[in-house]
Amino acid sequence: MKKRTMAGILAAVMALSVAGCGGNSAKETTAAGNAAAGSEAAGEVSVSGKTLKVLAPEEPGSEDALNNAIDKWAAEAGVTIDRIIISHDDQLTKFPAMAKNKDLPDLIQTTRLHQLYPEEFMDMSTVVDLSKFEESALKIVGKDYKSDKISGLPSQFTTTNFYYNADAFKAAGVEVPTVEKPWTWDELYENAAKIQASGAVKYGFAADVSRARYDILMYANGGSLVKQDGDTFKVNVNCPENVATLESFVKANADGVMPKAIWAGGSTDNPVEYFKNGDAAILLSGSWNYNSMLTDVTKFEFGVMPSPKGSVSQAAIIGGSALAIPENAKNKDVAAEFVKWFYEEENFKDYLQNDKGLSSLNTVVYEPADEKAAADFKLLQNEVGYVTDTFMVDESSAWRTYKDNEYRDYIKRAVSGELSAKDALDAFAKELSESSKWEMAQ
Repeated sequence: MKKRTMAGILAAVMALSVAGCGGNSAKETTAAGNAAAGSEAAGEVSVSGKTLKVLAPEEPGSEDALNNAIDKWAAEAGVTIDRIIISHDDQLTKFPAMAKNKDLPDLIQTTRLHQLYPEEFMDMSTVVDLSKFEESALKIVGKDYKSDKISGLPSQFTTTNFYYNADAFKAAGVEVPTVEKPWTWDELYENAAKIQASGAVKYGFAADVSRARYDILMYANGGSLVKQDGDTFKVNVNCPENVATLESFVKANADGVMPKAIWAGGSTDNPVEYFKNGDAAILLSGSWNYNSMLTDVTKFEFGVMPSPKGSVSQAAIIGGSALAIPENAKNKDVAAEFVKWFYEEENFKDYLQNDKGLSSLNTVVYEPADEKAAADFKLLQNEVGYVTDTFMVDESSAWRTYKDNEYRDYIKRAVSGELSAKDALDAFAKELSESSKWEMAQ
């Protein structure tokens, strides 16, 4: 079996980069202010008077929680911030040149650089105590693709989840599932059809047009995209469990419980808007939508419900961005001091209250003032525990460096009726195998 080389990964990544996307870079130098008076904390490195060069994916707004945390620390520590803006996509192609020219930032907010080029980044276990982090967040967002080294620490962090229309549930006489008593996937389809038949909504269930949303069905039923095979992988996407999952998904669309045109490729409508408008009783989307729901959903009461059980387990997919420190950065010691400060419990709690998102630390959670929102966020945070080992193996394979959108496109072709579920997954499995040089498991 052939192993992936960094050159091969780079070639694949460059092919994936979006032409013209975020190609401009800009610098913003901010005076940090005077250093706080008083003695240094025990073990703290003196960084006063130094500059921290920060690479971010977009120009931060005035309410950007991470940006504000960096500025707060810099003012206290007497550090000047030099910001470089390069989009996540362009980071993938520009970072190798930065490393070659020894022109590296000291701190990077990124989604994949630290996983693609782990040898270029510090081992974060030497910077902070990793036991304070949620295990799944640390492994998925922070770990590199080749080893157990944690080359980045999760900052912004999200999970897949289910929203429900409380008014539609009540009108149809359907009880909301609970963490203690979740639905099965069969029950979700059945209850979605029941709510739809009541006339309370147009559709019982809608899902983002994303393979990351569809995949939680697959993982819940014991499927996966690949299987570990020693130090390489085998393609498993067309296994019987996955075929059965796709067949059920196709049927839900064909029966009209789901808005078929969206997943069949006949409409560019956003399923999230279907839910916000009251047209769908249940929405499979992501935790990042919750705060916009509070503002946009005005016609009905909504809430968050736990992921359904498949034939094997419940399942969730997580993602996010990480803070990483290049090993050869000029002021990596300054970056390390910020990272230590940022993940101190009180500082991270302040950040989280501003970010209004999920927490990657196991001792801190976002606590909205509203009682209902606080209960919903508790449930959202609980979804993190449903991340499956199969998802972690799939992520470790970096399969998306070989094929990505093609997978979703084959699912759509099955939903449209162009291909059977088995033929669609067989075709994608063949493409992934040919591109990655991995053998077929089936």
